[in-house]
Amino acid sequence: MSIRPEVESLSLFPLSRAVVPGVILKLQLFEQRYLKLVRDCMAAGKGFGVVGIKSGSESASDTKFHNFGCRVQVEDWDQLQNGLLGISVRADDRFSLGSIEQLDDGLWMGQVEWLSDKRKMPVTADYEGLKDLCESLAAHAGQAIDLNEDAASLGWAIANLLPISNEDFAHLLSEDDPLERLEILAAQIDELSMR
Repeated sequence: MSIRPEVESLSLFPLSRAVVPGVILKLQLFEQRYLKLVRDCMAAGKGFGVVGIKSGSESASDTKFHNFGCRVQVEDWDQLQNGLLGISVRADDRFSLGSIEQLDDGLWMGQVEWLSDKRKMPVTADYEGLKDLCESLAAHAGQAIDLNEDAASLGWAIANLLPISNEDFAHLLSEDDPLERLEILAAQIDELSMR
């Protein structure tokens, strides 16, 4: 695993479904701790981390998180008709989650180490079928995708479209080699097709 040496403290937003790079996620916020989180992040021009819940709930002090997550940046916000704050965030950089703590207001903070892909790689002939599958799944879900002809974007796009667990997301987020991620996804697709 190629890990950048810097460690950073990052505010965490736990979810029942993790996110992967490139995904745009829409959230509705009403809890004061998350409204403050978004306000502080926007004022500082920083993102926050989304991590998948392993056990417990987002506010329980004994909640367990998966060891890998993804930072998101706020792209847009709006006051919704129901009175809640609606935000759109885009996931970008992956991280490995170290120590965590829950602050007095219930917000989670974590020490993270940033991860990066080994290198940009084209989609090899072995995985051309995954491109077709991804485009078909995206069309069925009514989503537009841009695969950029690279293995990393294809892997993340497919992962976002498949019904996989947070444990599987964590495994994918931990992998630095885009072609190895495609191999993992191909095996998961085979497993899903046998159900």
